[in-house]
Amino acid sequence: MYALGFLLEMTTSLLLLPPLLLWARAVRRLPDARNWHRAARAARRRYYYVLALLVLKLLPAALLLGHGLAFGIRPLRTLVLLGVPLIMAARSTLPALNRAIRAVEPTPELRLAVTAPAVVLPARLAAVSGGLLVVLNLVVQETITLWLAGLVFALVALVVVIDVNQRHRRLTGQVGTIRWSPWARLAAPLVLVVAAAGCGAVGSTMSAFPDRLSMNAHGHHGASTGPTRSVKDLIGGPYTGPVRKFTVVADETRIPLASGQLVDAWTFGGTLPGLPLRVRQGETIELKLVNRLEATPTTIHWHGVDVPNAMDGVAGVTQDAVQPGGEFTYRFRAEKPGTYWYHSHQVANEQVTRGLFGALVIEPAAGPVAEIDETLLVHNWNDRLDVRKAEPGRRVRLRVVNANSGTERLTFAGAPFRVAAVDGQDLNEPGEIRDRSITLGGGGRADLDFTMPAHPVRIGGPGTRSALVLSPDGVSTVEQPRHAPELDLNAYGKPKTTPFGPDSAYTKHFTVDLDQGMGFHAGRLGLLWTVDGRVFPDAPMLMVREGDLVRMTFRNKGMNDHPMHLHGHHVLALSRDGTPFTGSPLWLDTVLVRPGETWEVAFRADNPGIWMDHCHDLLHASNGMTLHLGYEGVRTPFTVGSATGNKPE
Repeated sequence: MYALGFLLEMTTSLLLLPPLLLWARAVRRLPDARNWHRAARAARRRYYYVLALLVLKLLPAALLLGHGLAFGIRPLRTLVLLGVPLIMAARSTLPALNRAIRAVEPTPELRLAVTAPAVVLPARLAAVSGGLLVVLNLVVQETITLWLAGLVFALVALVVVIDVNQRHRRLTGQVGTIRWSPWARLAAPLVLVVAAAGCGAVGSTMSAFPDRLSMNAHGHHGASTGPTRSVKDLIGGPYTGPVRKFTVVADETRIPLASGQLVDAWTFGGTLPGLPLRVRQGETIELKLVNRLEATPTTIHWHGVDVPNAMDGVAGVTQDAVQPGGEFTYRFRAEKPGTYWYHSHQVANEQVTRGLFGALVIEPAAGPVAEIDETLLVHNWNDRLDVRKAEPGRRVRLRVVNANSGTERLTFAGAPFRVAAVDGQDLNEPGEIRDRSITLGGGGRADLDFTMPAHPVRIGGPGTRSALVLSPDGVSTVEQPRHAPELDLNAYGKPKTTPFGPDSAYTKHFTVDLDQGMGFHAGRLGLLWTVDGRVFPDAPMLMVREGDLVRMTFRNKGMNDHPMHLHGHHVLALSRDGTPFTGSPLWLDTVLVRPGETWEVAFRADNPGIWMDHCHDLLHASNGMTLHLGYEGVRTPFTVGSATGNKPE
């Protein structure tokens, strides 16, 4: 319902502008009209049409305000900015129009009366307000909307007031105090349009992306009172015990898809998905990335693994992107068992889409969790049903990774099952369910646990794309169910003691508003996704000290899903839309915040560094929805920008 309210609010705001302009034009031209009664009736009819549209906006206003006052900013400012001139018009413009309609013949006195500023100004100012609303609702960058757009429209309103006053003076035989030509009046709205467009270039430093941007200066770090550490020194260790060594080569590879279609992919290890990595808890992973891509730098980020900061793989923040012909070695201990994945974090939207990703599974130190352990990476290049053999009676762990940017709703059918883990973290006493769907935001994971029956089971979304069948004979299949209720994890599983919770004493509290609209980014005008009304690198850096207990509130004011992924940490879900989580503790690294939702999560700041926190719909991240979590006293020698070769998004 929120998305419907958002769409109605934006649509009606755009639809209001033409009738507002027509109403203002009709009122202004009324004294010179040849058919006086027809012109007056048309002006009155347009007023009622505008009023009706404003009344219709009460529905989206109610839908948005139902999610909280913060979500109702758009409809509230619409009602205020248009309501004021319409009320003024009801007191002065409308009575004058009614008198004009009732008059048998328009007398000179009556013609002059309808030119009075009190009669004309409400309509003219309503048109200005309509234009302001279009900019405020569509252009979301905070530095634009807070003062630049308001200043521009205030100047235009002043021009309108002067124009109305001067016209009234001329018609009443008084000497005009200001002389301007019709071209000057035409220039006012033109200046308005140009200035509104230019606000983006002035208001966002990202409108012309800098050649070199130091992440140390980003977000108002301020001076540190303690010792300074470099991210290059945050390598973890010491590393003892068994070491698992891997070499992964990033290369351009022609890959046959399941359908037989050949695609030119970028791969890690020559396969799509990339080389599967499976290690045991407690082992040290030592992986050498060799870049053989012809002209493309790349990195590896370990999604969901709370690695030391220097190993996070974010170009320009924790390392320089690995240039063609170069290499980089990642080293970290596999601490927590679970399902993870790895992918590029250099121009991530393009590189992950083209194939630079793979699965990482960390098995418990005690051994495998199931007799059959399968992984499904959901990606747009999985273009045909995948059928695998599974012996009946065996316990199965099915690990599902959403390697797409968009939200995936996957249905498991054919056997009762449990959701054993989410984002690599085990759930406490998950209950057995059947014919339910699991929703995963971009980057999210879920482990399903079940006993293989004597017939096929299937997991997948609509159609056959990214669908997997486990079958006793490895051949037979089963149809995807048309409908399955979505599993709500809010009350799934059993409660368990956590190190902190809703009533803990938090030392930091951040509120992060997610939104969308038009604006300037990287020197281009386009659709942006914003954090607190700003885009990277203007989005604020969230500053913490090591040991802080941090509470974060995500509010999605737009109409797209935003899977917010905080690097280096798992967060505990506290509440969604004010409703506490009452089932198993839910530890997430990717929080799917849907339109109109408010999530409260918490984490302990126990992994020093400079960490990305971004939407894992990678298109959204590349168009602005990226911020960072910075620890006081941590600095990075790396920079991003067009001259550096580092482009994390």
